[in-house]
Amino acid sequence: MIGRNKSILESALSDMKPFRSDAILLLVANPVDALTYFAQKCTNLPSTQVIGSGTFLDSARLRGILAEKADVAASSIDAYVLGEHGESQFVAWSCATIGGVPLSNVVQNLDKQGIADDTKNKATAIIENKGVTNYGIGAVAASICKSILGDEKIVRSVSHWQEGLGVCLSMPAVLGRKGAVRTIDVPLSSEEKKMLGESAKALKEIVQEAQ
Repeated sequence: MIGRNKSILESALSDMKPFRSDAILLLVANPVDALTYFAQKCTNLPSTQVIGSGTFLDSARLRGILAEKADVAASSIDAYVLGEHGESQFVAWSCATIGGVPLSNVVQNLDKQGIADDTKNKATAIIENKGVTNYGIGAVAASICKSILGDEKIVRSVSHWQEGLGVCLSMPAVLGRKGAVRTIDVPLSSEEKKMLGESAKALKEIVQEAQ
């Protein structure tokens, strides 16, 4: 997929040049993290202005699952899927909260691995039942555009350049008129930091193979 979609991306971006200096580029194609990286290189736009949909939808699905478990509104839950949008993604359980209270204080005995797997495999289940997943990603793209155009400064997990890791992957970011205005430094556990590093490594390998 990366070879074909990278060629399509480069052709499309070439036709779009020159870009305005304040242009924001949103990638919603897969593999989204690698394509976000290549789009940034191809356009030479500031890294904050090239964004991928990343794990935004995965995080929304996670909050939906947790909302059912906790019997609260999904809007009351802060929980994120981080890293690659794909096999190496992970749930940042250590910073998941409900109404500002740590998730573990509100809901006990959660099958965390089962929930993480359900979140990752949700798209497959939807395709098996409906044939497509276009509504979910459509809503995500619309939400990101609304946040940027309205300079709303909401925090969402989207794919963007991570200087310390050398790749584009999903971390919570403040979305405003200038794009991913800044990354929110979430307090990950040592195990989660390890998973983030492994996710970055996996993405680097994909990028290197595609170059």
